[in-house]
Amino acid sequence: MAVARYYDESKNPDGGALPGVPLRDLDDVEFDALPAWLQASVDAASFYRKTRPDTPKAIKASDTKE
Repeated sequence: MAVARYYDESKNPDGGALPGVPLRDLDDVEFDALPAWLQASVDAASFYRKTRPDTPKAIKASDTKE
């Protein structure tokens, strides 16, 4: 299953939650099962994203100075 919305804990320091929505990544089936108003609430929440949260970039050899 594909991830529909990614949960970014760093954007939710107070642990805020939406009723019936787990504080973790949501797959397509879980997200589609939510009523439209709750899907809109998930999309409006800063701690859920449609794209994977940024991961640290790999350091290229050309970026380092010796």
